[in-house]
Amino acid sequence: MTQTPLATTAPQTQTNAHLDEAIQALRQSFCDGLDEKICRIETAWIGLRKGQVDTKEALGLISHEAHRISGIAGSLGFAHAGTLAKALEMRIAQTSKNALQPEDISQLDTEINDFLDHLEHILTDT
Repeated sequence: MTQTPLATTAPQTQTNAHLDEAIQALRQSFCDGLDEKICRIETAWIGLRKGQVDTKEALGLISHEAHRISGIAGSLGFAHAGTLAKALEMRIAQTSKNALQPEDISQLDTEINDFLDHLEHILTDT
């Protein structure tokens, strides 16, 4: 007995629809948490710049958030956000956590602001 194409296509179509729904739910969950992540990164960076937060603590938090975003963003269709997050994470790994040099601050400021701008752009597009 030979199956007709319709008989094998219908379950695959349902599976694809369920997969699309699941991915869309994950994208929405990612976007729902993005405001909080942006706020944590901004607060840590501003606190570090004002001398109100320990450098190691602030950079650790920013790196942690960037790591979390880089790990999932690309899989959800936000490839550029993932790339920016990974670059930021790597930049932080290369800097001294005890005493930032002026060039470190300048580079981090640019990368963090570009990253945050991109994340905010994602929010306005969803």
